[in-house]
Order: sequence, then C-alpha cells, then structure tokens
Amino acid sequence: MLRNYFKIAWRSLIKNKLYSVINLTGLTIGMVCFILIALYIQFELSYEAHHEKADRIYNIVQQQKGNDYRGTDLFAVAPMPMRNALKEDFQEVEAVTNVNIRGSLLIHNDKSFSERGLYTDEDFFNVFTVPVIEGIGKEALKDPDIILLTESLAKKIFGNAPPLNQTIVLNSLQSLTVKGIIADTPKNQHFDYDYIVSNKLSSTFLADENNWSSNNYHSYLLLSKGADYKNLEANLSIYDKFTKPIYESVGLKFFPQFFLRPLKNIHLYSNMNVEMSQNGDIKYVYLFGLIGLIIIVLASINYMNLATSKSAERAKEVGVSKVLGARKGHLIMQFLGESFLFTLFSFLIALCLSLLLLPAYNVLLGKDIPFTILGSWWVLVGMLLIALLLGVLSGLYPALFLSGVSPVKALKGNFLKNHKKGELLRNSLVIGQFVVAIALAIGSVIIHQQLGFIQNKKLGYNKDMVVHVPYWEKQISEKEEVIKAELLNHSKIDKVSISTQIPLDLTSQGPVREWEGNVDNKEMWIYRSYVDYNFMELFEMELIEGRGFSREFATDSSEAYILNESAVKKLGWKTAVGKKFDDGRVIGVIKDFHLQTFDFAIEPLYMTLRRQHFTRNFGHVILKIKMDDFENTKLFIEKTMKAVVPLAPYEVRFMEDSYIALYEEERRLGKAFNIFTLLALFIAGMGLFGLVSFQVLQRTKEIGIRKVLGSSITGIVTLLVKDFLRLVIMALLIATPIAYYFMYNWLQGYAYSIDIEWWVFVLVGFLACGVAFATISFQSIKAARSNPIKSLKTE
Repeated sequence: MLRNYFKIAWRSLIKNKLYSVINLTGLTIGMVCFILIALYIQFELSYEAHHEKADRIYNIVQQQKGNDYRGTDLFAVAPMPMRNALKEDFQEVEAVTNVNIRGSLLIHNDKSFSERGLYTDEDFFNVFTVPVIEGIGKEALKDPDIILLTESLAKKIFGNAPPLNQTIVLNSLQSLTVKGIIADTPKNQHFDYDYIVSNKLSSTFLADENNWSSNNYHSYLLLSKGADYKNLEANLSIYDKFTKPIYESVGLKFFPQFFLRPLKNIHLYSNMNVEMSQNGDIKYVYLFGLIGLIIIVLASINYMNLATSKSAERAKEVGVSKVLGARKGHLIMQFLGESFLFTLFSFLIALCLSLLLLPAYNVLLGKDIPFTILGSWWVLVGMLLIALLLGVLSGLYPALFLSGVSPVKALKGNFLKNHKKGELLRNSLVIGQFVVAIALAIGSVIIHQQLGFIQNKKLGYNKDMVVHVPYWEKQISEKEEVIKAELLNHSKIDKVSISTQIPLDLTSQGPVREWEGNVDNKEMWIYRSYVDYNFMELFEMELIEGRGFSREFATDSSEAYILNESAVKKLGWKTAVGKKFDDGRVIGVIKDFHLQTFDFAIEPLYMTLRRQHFTRNFGHVILKIKMDDFENTKLFIEKTMKAVVPLAPYEVRFMEDSYIALYEEERRLGKAFNIFTLLALFIAGMGLFGLVSFQVLQRTKEIGIRKVLGSSITGIVTLLVKDFLRLVIMALLIATPIAYYFMYNWLQGYAYSIDIEWWVFVLVGFLACGVAFATISFQSIKAARSNPIKSLKTE
C-alpha cells in the first residue's frame, strides 16, 4: 500500500509540472533560508565551546561610574597585578592569565609580515585550550626569546621548510626562536592571533607589572569545579584599597569596580569599551531566527494554498477511491505521503543549494561559517526531522480537506461549490504573507535611506581626494618633516599632514580640570586630537573664532589649544580665544565636526600639536592628492615611507573607504534586508497565486455565464482582481504601523538620522499592489479567455 501511495504521488507530481515546479520552488527557497540561518545561529552560539574548561572561565572587567565613554562606563580590561593577587587571595582560582593583542612586524630573511600577536603568560595554556601541533607550548612563555607560530603563519613564512628553531625578528628589535607550532585560532573565538610571545616583550610590561591603574591587558581566570563565580565577584571589592588611592591622587572622581563576565557570554551578550574584537549581538540571532521561521512558514502556507487549489482536478480520484472502499485514513495517508515525498525532495535540493550558496552567504554576513550539517549527524537528523514535520504541517490541511469530500460531490465535480468555511483562513494567511513582505520592504527602503544619509551628510570637513597611511613605527615620527618635504615634491600631492588619529573615529579621551572660570574645581571629560600645523587646512575645517596653529608663534608647539563649539558651550564661555585651558591657552574655536560614527552625538574636543612622546610613536600620514594617475602616486607614497622603514608594510587608504567601513554592519544589514524582502515578496506572490487559482476554480461556472451574457475579458479580470487587491491593501494597513514602530526604534540608535517620510509607505504599497496585480492577472486572464462551454460543464 505504501508503495502504491508513493507511485501515485510521483505520477501526480509529474503530471502537474507547473504546479510542482512552483510548489517546489517555494518550499526549496524556504528550506534554503532555514538551513543557512540555522548554520548562522549554530555558529554564533558555538563561540568558545572548543575550550575544554569554557564553563569555568571568566573575564575580569570593570565599571567606572562617572566615566561614560562612547555610550557606556564598562571596560573589558583589568590591572596587571590583579593576576597574582587573585591567585594568592582566593583558593578557588586555579589560574589567571593576562592577554594583550597588538599588531607587529615579523621579519625573516629580509621578508616582512604584518601580523597580530598575543602577548601573555604561561597560565594562558592552563585557562584556554590551545592544541600544540609541534614543539612546546606552555613552557615557551617562560622565555621572552621564544615565539610560537600558528600553523598557517608558519606555512606563510617558511613554506615547506621546517619552522622549529628558525629565527624571527620582532619589530626590527628582538630576535626570537621558533619553538612551537600551534593550531590556528578557531573562527568561533572572540579573539584571534597569528603568534604567541611572552608578555615580557611588551614595551609597557615593566610599568604595568605592579601598577593598579594601568589597564593594558585583558584578564581571564579559571575557577575550580563547583565554585560560584558570584561569590568571588562579591569579594573583588577588596582591591579597592589598591586602586582608589591612585585614582584619587590624580584628581579622578571615580575608581574601578570589578566584576566577572562568563566566557560564553562575551560574544553575544556583551558590548564594552576596549573589547578584544567586535562582538556579535543576540538580537541579530533572534532576528535571523525569526526571519527564517517566517520564510519557512510562508512557504508552508503556499503549499497548502496551492495543494488546495489543485484539489478539484483530483476530485474524481477521491470519489472513485471512496467508492472502491478507501477510508478517510487511507486517503489522509496518501496525501501526506505525497507531501512527505515532495518535502524530502525539496530538502535534498535545499541542502545542495545551501552548500553552493554558503560562500556568498559568508561574504554577505562577514562571517566564516562552516558547512557543519554533513559533518554533524545530529544537525543533519534534526534538520531532516524538521523537514518531515514541515511536510506534515504543510500537507495536513489539504489531506483533511480532500479526504473529507463525499463520493457523490467528488464524482460530480462540484464539491467546491459554496465551500466557504476555509476562505477566511486562506485569506488571512495571504494577508499575513503580505504583511511580512511589506514590512520588510519598508524597512529595506528606510535602511537604504539612512545609509545614504550617512554617506552624503556633511561631516564638517572635506574628505574628498584624501588618502591616509597608518603607521606604528617611531622612525616615521622621527623623520616627519623629511617625509613631508619628499611627498610634496610629487606633482599629484597637494598637501600633507601627520596626526595621531584621523577624524573618523576619534577614541582618545581624558579629563581636564583647569580652565578659566572653574572656581568649583569641576572636571570635564573631553576628546583629544593630536595634530600638526597642516591638519586643519588639509581637511578644510572652518574656524569660527581666533586662528589655527602657526609656526610664526613659538608657543603654539607647547601650549596652544583649539576647541570645538561643543567644548566652548560645555565650558559656558561666550568667547574662548586667549582664555586659560589645561596647561596652555585657547588660540581658536573650530566649527563642530563629526568625531565618530553617527551612533554618537558630537562631543567636546580639543586639538593640540603633537608635542608629547606617546602621541608620536604611531599615527597617520594624510595626503590631499589629484586623482589622475593614482597608481603611480600610490607607489610613490609607499616608496617614500619605505625609505625610512624598508620592511614595514604600508597601505594607502582612501578616507572615503575608511569612512564607509565604519558602517559595515549596517551595510550588511541593508543587503540582508533587501534579499529577505525580495524572497518574502516572491513567496507572498506565489501564495497569492495559489489563492487565485482556488478562487478561479470556485467561480468557473460564474465566469462562463458572464461570458455568455456578454461580459468582456477586461470586466472579468477586474471582477477577480479587485477582491484580491483588497487583501493586499489590508496587509499594507496592518504592516505600516508595525514597520514604522520597528524602524523608528532602529533609527533611535543613531544620534543623527533621517525622518521617516510618508511617501515610503506609498511607494512600497504601490510595489506590493504591482506584484499582486501581476500575479492575479496571470490567472484571471487565463480564466477569462477560457471556452465558456467548458466552464458550464463543471457541474
């Protein structure tokens, strides 16, 4: 009997080729989306799972109440001496490791490699699981002359030659011996690195070792089994005796309060200052999960509508089967068998498509998600069970609908007449499909508008035809003037400036307590930009009071400050030029410009010349150039800087590209929204196709009578179209407030954003009606052009 069910199912699918292709397309799209989203969710939830002791590892972080920086007072760092203190003071602490990641230059045989290095101690291997492929691991960190390379970096530097005992020069200063090869950093870890060395090689190690106010490391501890981290966290206040006096001695009105963050919570549930890398967000996991569920439900709705719409063509089959003794249960099994077969076939196609689409999907999301379905049997079985469940849910309603038809009505072919009890359900499902599609379309348009607003809004400076070259070598700072003079000799380079940071994403901030009129000894936190004499002119920044930096004034190099409008306003000054500020005086006021991304409002800022040593060891060479013959200009810039540090890699970047990169997450979100919107509209259109097919079958005789009485094709099409357009308009009315609510709240995350315009909803409404009209018209015109004699024979 089962064999017969599948044989009939297969024949039915082959016979109705158009119906099968449409239905297969809808289900496959739904399953592909579901599989890809499931892979994304699995990947995001798997962060840190490869560490054997992950459930007992905690990150030591701090809160500095009163020190709000970039929207939060939480910082993911801890003082270095806390490591030894925790091991001595708490028996439940098995190990503590300090970790710092920084970019460095590795040199071997006159070849240089710019890589990310992990500076740490021997407890790193006690806390984290790091497979050692060759040589030694933990023991290497006791010796500052040893370096451990990841497998891929060893291959990159040495090729097929044995890497052990080879010599590598770190930052042109320190010769290190390769003593171990370790596994590459897993992609689902919240920090990555290319090599590991002792933290004793860090330039700040000696200053940090016993300094409770220096937060240059990320600290992780391992608790013993059964220990409650909340109890330990409650006792971390004992270290206030070390930190509080130091912070108070320099006039700060806050001091750190330490707490613990579970390792597995870092990627999705945390966003602090000074994170090791950009974390994910559990909200995106929920959002993707919801979208995947919605799309697969829409695909299931299509299956039900299309299967029901084709039921009339199988009416006589049902009637004959019942006359020959088939019971309702047999018919339900038959139609569910067809659904199972269809769903299983769709699932296999979806698996293959998911494998093919995964690389493009990774590019879209900026991830490196592996295709783990075939390698993890439980994932494959789980998804197969979901596919089969989908088959049951999708085929159950059509199966019950068809099996419940009486043999007499089925054989007469008029069982659809006056069949209204399912009409409300089918209409509601189509409205639901278009509500989702319209809401996504509105969101897509608004996201596109906001990203365009960000890209085109005036920032308060001119970034056109400006390139910059980041550097980390102090030799560049030592020869700044020579480099500038050489670069300006090129005919395509108009202006050159060197600053510590570029005005795209300023991060340096600190307190100022001395300014004219501060009788109450208040404290103001202010952003700081360390520049040179040419910085403001290159970016065409607007002075609204006073003057810019000038070599004609000798004191500018040691005590001159330029404030922005926000700083002057916060200080309560009407005029600023000549007034005492910090350790110098204000010489000018600059018009406000955007210091950071549009997530943040413009904050108080001062600019001063790069006179302090710590502001000159790194920075950016910034150039205003002519765009013709750019490649030769680029090569000249790199050659000029390599003349100072020959082996250092230098990259010429456009300011425009660096600016756009700050909004990479939003750009990816916009692209994802566009894709999901198109898929939702496509699936909703197919759902409407199914409902139109069903309604045309119900009204076949009515259409025939109208044609006999002289109705035109246009009149019949209009009759059918207006009923369904009413459903789309209802969906638009429901989707509009939903989309407005969610997009309004999304825009609140920006300090500067667009206003949601009424025409967006009208535009999307016309788009949705256009899709609906095209779908409805196809079936309506086909029905209107059919022979009325055949239509009248339907009963």
